[in-house]
Amino acid sequence: MSLRELERRLKSIDRTPEELDAVFLTHEHSDHIGGVGPLVRKHSIPLYATNGTFQVSQKLGSIPVFNPIRAGETVFLNGLEIEPYTTSHDAKESVAYVIRYQNRKLGHATDMGMITHEVREILQNSHVLLVESNHDVEMLDFGPYPWPVKQRIKSDLGHLSNEACGELLAAVKHEHLQRVILMHLSHTNNHPEIAHVTALQALGSCAAHLELALQTQATDLIEV
Repeated sequence: MSLRELERRLKSIDRTPEELDAVFLTHEHSDHIGGVGPLVRKHSIPLYATNGTFQVSQKLGSIPVFNPIRAGETVFLNGLEIEPYTTSHDAKESVAYVIRYQNRKLGHATDMGMITHEVREILQNSHVLLVESNHDVEMLDFGPYPWPVKQRIKSDLGHLSNEACGELLAAVKHEHLQRVILMHLSHTNNHPEIAHVTALQALGSCAAHLELALQTQATDLIEV
C-alpha cells in the first residue's frame, strides 16, 4: 500500500503514524514492503527486519533507523517481548512473530508454505492467533493462475491453504485462546466463507472468537 493509504487506514482506527514506535517486517516481497520506506522516512520510525530481508529489499530506499533481528532472539520494546521465528517461504530470511506482554501472548503465522514442529511449538498457549488461510486448494487448481505460480503457492515455500490453517488451529487450540484472525486470504483462489467454515470446524468446541482480516480495510483494534 502507498503511504497515503497506510495513513488513511491508521486514521480509520483512530491512530496516526506518529504513534508508531516501530515497524517490523516479515520478508521482502513487494506486497509487504511497498509503502514502508516512505512511512518510516516521513515519520522517523525505527525499522526491524532480518539482515537477509533488509539486504534484498531494494524498494525500501534509505532507512533512518535500521535494527537487525534474528530468528530466536527476542526484541524488548516498550514492555513487549517480540520474538521472530523462521518461516518456510520463498524469501531470503523470512520470519513470523510471537509477541508477549505481561501474561498475554499473540502468535502470528503467515507467509509460510508448511507448518513445522517449531511453528506448532512456538504458537502454543497463545491468547490471540493471526494465521494465514491463503487459498482453497481446489479453487487454486482450477483458477486462472499460470501453472508455475500455482506450484509455487502450493509448495513448501508458498502459502498455507485453508486446510493447513485448520490443521494448525487444531494443533494449538486451548481453553484460553480468545481470538483467531484469518490472514492473507487470496481474492482469486479463496472465498471467505470457505476459510471461515474450515477454521470453525478445526476449532471445534473451542470458544475463541473467529474473524477474517480483509485486504480492503484496516482490522478494528482488539483488546486482549
